[in-house]
Amino acid sequence: MKVLYLTHNGIGTPLVRSQVLPYLRGLLERGYDVHLVTFERGERFPEGEFPAARWHPVRPRSGSHLLAKLIDVLVGIVLVHRLVRREHVDILHARSYLPAAIAWLVSRLTGRPYIFDMRGFLPDEYLEGGHWSARDLRYRVLRLVEARLFRGAAVIVSLTRAGERRLRTERRYARWVADTRIAVIPCAVDLERFRPLERSPGAPTLVYAGSLGMWYLLDEMLHVYAYARELVPALRFLILNRTEHAVAAAAIARAGLGDASITLAAADFGEMPTHLASADVAIALLRQVPSKIGSSPIKIGEYLACGLPVIVNAGLGDTDELVLRYAAGHVVRSFSDPELRRAGVQLAALIGDGVAGRNARRAAEETLDLRLGIDAYAAVYESLRSPPAGRFSGRI
Repeated sequence: MKVLYLTHNGIGTPLVRSQVLPYLRGLLERGYDVHLVTFERGERFPEGEFPAARWHPVRPRSGSHLLAKLIDVLVGIVLVHRLVRREHVDILHARSYLPAAIAWLVSRLTGRPYIFDMRGFLPDEYLEGGHWSARDLRYRVLRLVEARLFRGAAVIVSLTRAGERRLRTERRYARWVADTRIAVIPCAVDLERFRPLERSPGAPTLVYAGSLGMWYLLDEMLHVYAYARELVPALRFLILNRTEHAVAAAAIARAGLGDASITLAAADFGEMPTHLASADVAIALLRQVPSKIGSSPIKIGEYLACGLPVIVNAGLGDTDELVLRYAAGHVVRSFSDPELRRAGVQLAALIGDGVAGRNARRAAEETLDLRLGIDAYAAVYESLRSPPAGRFSGRI
């Protein structure tokens, strides 16, 4: 079976190296003939992580305006249509909305089925993140496109069961997906790379890894740290972030923590497992908005895989239910001061808690193992084997 995988990200980005290439390598090992289309913005090709002969890069237009996205779609359609014909592709696998728009039209032209691997509720994310308003032309266009993408997909992939429930029960989605299979496949972790290590002696450490954009609440995380520090004065906070150190420094100053043991470090993709495994507890607090029920943050899976108890908030996909079910940390119900103080107390209690650490690793092994993710995608592909001749109906 030949599969063409489409992503709007670059092949050298941390996201693709952790959440695309490991899956594709596993599928190649199982005999699937996989090719990859990416949109490149200057990242280096990660030698040894994917066969270069199976990689088909596109140079995207710069900017986030509607015309740039439309040009990306048109260029992608030309390339993907040519690859489908030349490589005799059986299935298109589209990661997120713009690749799915390409796959939708190529599917209409060639009769090949496509998988809409949605990765979250993108129109709502733009709206709730403050980038667009409900009156914005881009928002209205994306809503119209979204309806086509859902209706035409052979299979929809949701990162969370909470997201699947929304698709099945919310009226505007339910009518589009009524007869379509939805597969729930959370962001998985390579448990060989991310694993508990023998910790060197040193100060107890809280860690946060990743971006500090519109969703992640560093101010609130710093408040939790400050409350925990009242109980554990030696507590260190390690913030692993590549480009937003000025943003972090401003938040630290606002919190009055200029004298605290807070380290800002830019970690390379390959260094991340060692950095995480050197900590005691991890944290990730995000804005509580409806679109986030479709999210499965990679960082939380990596925390758990390293045996780190986690501080997370409610309303974040299936994460809060997972943490509670495995007793692998603490769930923040709201961002009120009493709740943040309670989280600080729980953080202090989790330091050195071997049971919670083992529970964290078990949660990753039983629910987030990369091998489980590869199994799930292989099952989706097999469900689409030998579709009927002619134009594909979009239903299985």
